[in-house]
Amino acid sequence: MSQNKRLLGIDLCRGIAAYAVILVHSGDETWGIPINQEAINFRLLFYFAVPFFLAASFYFMMRKPISGFSLNFWKSKLERIVIPYLLWSLIYLSLRLFFFYKSNQLDRLNQLFQDPLAIAFSGAASYHLYFLPLLLAGSTLVFVRNYFSDSRFETKTLIFFCLASIATCELVTISGNGFKIGSSLAFQGILKLISLNVDAYPLVKIALVYTYWTLSCLPYFFVAIILSQVFSKRGVSWLSSGSTIAILVIFFIANIFGNLFLPGTVRDLVMAYSLILFGISISQSISEWSNKNDSSLARIASSLGICSFGIYLLHPIPMNVSKLFLAKLGLTSQVTVFSMLIISVTTFLLSWIAVSLMLKHKWSAKYLFGI
Repeated sequence: MSQNKRLLGIDLCRGIAAYAVILVHSGDETWGIPINQEAINFRLLFYFAVPFFLAASFYFMMRKPISGFSLNFWKSKLERIVIPYLLWSLIYLSLRLFFFYKSNQLDRLNQLFQDPLAIAFSGAASYHLYFLPLLLAGSTLVFVRNYFSDSRFETKTLIFFCLASIATCELVTISGNGFKIGSSLAFQGILKLISLNVDAYPLVKIALVYTYWTLSCLPYFFVAIILSQVFSKRGVSWLSSGSTIAILVIFFIANIFGNLFLPGTVRDLVMAYSLILFGISISQSISEWSNKNDSSLARIASSLGICSFGIYLLHPIPMNVSKLFLAKLGLTSQVTVFSMLIISVTTFLLSWIAVSLMLKHKWSAKYLFGI
């Protein structure tokens, strides 16, 4: 898509969110080394990334006149999500097999294939791939999109549905029934209550995970519909420079202090959609600046938007390269803010460069990144 047809502010925010994902993964508990408290607090400021990507997905879904029964819609999901997911699962599975074999970790090799359905359907091949089947599960809400976006529902009614979906998600989460990436399980609390060993019923296990993912997408779905109605009535002219600053302030308050007074689902929604509104509000300014002055900002924003999905998919590979670099500097005894910044910046730049080069080849652009 050409630069003048893109929302460059959203593209810029996509790049920021892609970096946020990398920073979170640059110092998590899977490293097996101590993490100081400053690094933990710093890392918490970057958990807005996945909510933002979900919000962006549903926002743009609402902008298109599509139906759940449209073959073109599901063809696009196949090309955009399913094929890249399968190929990247195969890539990460092959890499893990190689490293486990070379390091003689036969026990981990055996564990890897204990749950093949989780690898195939819930992203177990690598810790970050779960987001793609999550998006696919959320895409099924397109079947009811036209029903809820119909004029029969006023904004007040949609707000009620949104609040009900938020309450449902919060109840599921605080009751210990959320999704756990490592075990590829959902609704663990209920399963424990009824004493059901869901591993004996793998199809039920996958169905529960997809049910939870769909529930977790419902608040984003309803907010996107409400936002779509507001824009259809008022346009984007109300997003003035003053409101842009206010939106950014709301984002930072929710991000820094939201965990003190907001339920987790509400905090994620506020962060995600305030960043969406911020991206929309600055898009025109970026375009005007680029037309009148230097177009470098527009090119950077556009490149970030196009490459962000690829950066997300690719980043664990250059991150391991960055870890080796950090080990040579003798900075692997403890995760600190400094070490996280070194790894995240290095990984982000390497991933951006690699994806930019790979997008020049039609095969990798189409099948690995769905472009």
